[in-house]
Amino acid sequence: MIKSFTLFSTIILIFIFSIISINLYELKSINSLNIQNQYKYIQAKNHLSFLEKYINTLDNFESLDKIQIENTKFNIIALLKKISENKYEIEMSVKAIDFNVRVHKSIFIIK
Repeated sequence: MIKSFTLFSTIILIFIFSIISINLYELKSINSLNIQNQYKYIQAKNHLSFLEKYINTLDNFESLDKIQIENTKFNIIALLKKISENKYEIEMSVKAIDFNVRVHKSIFIIK
């Protein structure tokens, strides 16, 4: 009788500790994914800032419809639309290839 009670209590304790450990590992993996997504978002914002600075340095937009910067981890694209004779609308987009992170910004430039 005592052996069976000891075995039963041991099984219950192992079950409780396994549930607690599974919950801890789930929380750690979710936290790790959040950190990776935050890192990718910060990188995408930096790429968008670089793209905006690059576009502001350009002098002539007449021959441009699209600006695309080659990168292995991000798709960096700017689409240019001519609104009037010297006014342009530029839609910039940076999207991570491996993660679900996308940053978008529209600006108007008068040249």
